[in-house]
Amino acid sequence: MGGRADMGQFGSCFSLAAEMKQKGIAPTLLTYNTLLRAFAPGGFAPASLAILEDMLSMGVSPDARSFNYIIEAHRTEKSSTLTFILARMEELGIAPNATTFTLLITRFVAEGNLEVSLQHLHAMKARNLLPEVVAAQGVIVLAANQGYPRLALDLVASFENESVRKVENSVWLACLYSSAANLYAEGVSKCWYTLVADFAVSPDEGLCTLVLHTAARNGLPNLATDALRVLKVLDVPWMEYHLAPLFEAFCRAEQYQEAFTTLAIMRQNAIHPAPTTAFPIIQLVKQRPEMLDELWEVLNQMNKEGKQIDPSATCALLVASVTTQPLSRTLADYNMLKSWGLGPNTETFNIFVDACISAGNVGYGELAFKQLKEAGMTLDHDVYGRMMTLHLSQEVYDDAFLYLEVMHGAGHIPARHLYESLVLRCATAGDDRYLLVLDEMKEFGHIPPPEFVRHCSELHGSGRAAQEAALARARAEALKDSLGHPGMDGVAQKFIETGGLSGVQIPDEK
Repeated sequence: MGGRADMGQFGSCFSLAAEMKQKGIAPTLLTYNTLLRAFAPGGFAPASLAILEDMLSMGVSPDARSFNYIIEAHRTEKSSTLTFILARMEELGIAPNATTFTLLITRFVAEGNLEVSLQHLHAMKARNLLPEVVAAQGVIVLAANQGYPRLALDLVASFENESVRKVENSVWLACLYSSAANLYAEGVSKCWYTLVADFAVSPDEGLCTLVLHTAARNGLPNLATDALRVLKVLDVPWMEYHLAPLFEAFCRAEQYQEAFTTLAIMRQNAIHPAPTTAFPIIQLVKQRPEMLDELWEVLNQMNKEGKQIDPSATCALLVASVTTQPLSRTLADYNMLKSWGLGPNTETFNIFVDACISAGNVGYGELAFKQLKEAGMTLDHDVYGRMMTLHLSQEVYDDAFLYLEVMHGAGHIPARHLYESLVLRCATAGDDRYLLVLDEMKEFGHIPPPEFVRHCSELHGSGRAAQEAALARARAEALKDSLGHPGMDGVAQKFIETGGLSGVQIPDEK
């Protein structure tokens, strides 16, 4: 019967049991356990309970193994059924063993029920039973997958301290992934060095990238450097999104020269820093504006030592200056670059002129434009477009038309948004030239929508009315100033100036 039970031939097992009954052979505990073993893998829950009742009716006391088979047969049944089985075990005075708890834990792990799995794990420890490795690993991986890396690592430490067995590499990988996904620095460091240093496991690129993000957020440049080393081992070419976290890690660790050097290393490896690569340094200055002087001094020292300064570093500090300092200070920082041999370029010009546009400072903007021309830099469409926008921020905006003509002369076709800004500015001011700009837009293929034209017409009417009202007020003020008190002749004016009726007695009327 045992051999047939191992093969899951429960029908043959029942036939043998019936034959034993016909021959008057009383079944033993082994007989019933063999029958239960035959039914357990197939999940025949009702049959297993029927066998239990038959055992009890025959005066055969079940043991923990009997109930283990019954629990295995109920592994896909509702939790309430398992509660009934455990209550029956307690009623019969049968203590669960390690296998019992393993079956319960693996059943609830498969269901994704972390809370109940932990309850059974703690109940197991309360009975001084060591969890089997499959049960412990199941709970650990479930905790990691559900976003509890700290709990998962605590369970790993507890299991390995109490058992001679060690968890598998796959468990450490699950904990590493969970820790990195949740930016849990302590967990990432523990899992990373256990896998990479102790077990010589090389995580894949995706996991390395997650580790890099954690290193960046927590200021761990050594961890970031090791993750980059593993990427090299995997023959994964470095990209901007690999090295940008190293820059952030150095910034958060307050190793600013190393951070700026990272940008130069990127450039040396044919990796162009993105506009967002140096963003962490801008965030740092926003939080601590007093750091700006220190960071400029770091670049100054690098320049004195002949070290390469990447343009993205100066652009980042210039943005930080624009964000936190007066425009006059930003102008000083902008001009300082020239003394380092890093004269004005279109990137730094755009940053500075955008600040001038926000402040409405035409003088500084024109100065920067002049310096850019003198440096021999190519004046592209965006340069002229920014100068147009700068002048459109003023009350008198005629120079915006001048830059529009210069753009034409340089062979640039003004972008649609520049034309629209110019049209709106003219219409708002009641300037009839908005119609000419609309016509020019059409000539260059920028067909304005009818609703835009209608809106501009309405703005022009309102602007013209406001303009006429302002002109009328100005004329009235001028007339008032020239006549003193409008509406009075000279005699009346002199009468008031000499005191009027003051001191004169007026006789009563009779």
